[in-house]
Amino acid sequence: MKNVNRVNGVLEEFFKLFYKTEDMALKVGIKGLTHTELHIIDAINADTLTMHELSDRLGTTMGTATVAISKLSEKGFITRTRSELDRRKVYVALDKKGVEALIYHNNYHNMLLSSITENVALPDLEKFIEIFEVILNNLSNKTGFFKPLPLDEFLKGTRVSVVAIKGTPIIQDYFIKNGIKNFSTIEILKTGKEIEISTFDKRIIKLDALDAKNLICTKV
Repeated sequence: MKNVNRVNGVLEEFFKLFYKTEDMALKVGIKGLTHTELHIIDAINADTLTMHELSDRLGTTMGTATVAISKLSEKGFITRTRSELDRRKVYVALDKKGVEALIYHNNYHNMLLSSITENVALPDLEKFIEIFEVILNNLSNKTGFFKPLPLDEFLKGTRVSVVAIKGTPIIQDYFIKNGIKNFSTIEILKTGKEIEISTFDKRIIKLDALDAKNLICTKV
């Protein structure tokens, strides 16, 4: 657990400093873009994508991607073209301004990473890359595993962790009084119209399917 906390602390500090320096670069070299918009430009890259393909690549909803693309189009970084064969399809690609932003962003990252690794011995750097690739692969394999879903969508016998409690204040208070808070671990004992769960302290709670939808969970 101590090592996990150290890994978490190192990663948090790295990304905080990394995005801080990127923010400074944005203000100087690519004005008018947010971090999110820059990462959308990076996701599109040299490709021409449908909105569905883009949302899949970003790991977000079509609605969220559409709002972001509309803003980028207004700013002149993105072109949108409707398919002549299927008018429901819209293709997005980088405009000249978007390509320039992508090149600047890539060059900045290359410069930054070269600078912060210049005093790291090559064998150590290669070992770091190998280890981090394993961690990245583990994360990729478990992306679906950690996907938050309503409690009623999990199977009997599944252990889950609560990541959000929705519903009215009365419903939220009910869960809290029964020992269910964010990151509480619970086990699903029964599914169907009535769902039965066991809390961390072995308390048995019965919920109807509608109330269960207010508990957003991930597998543990």
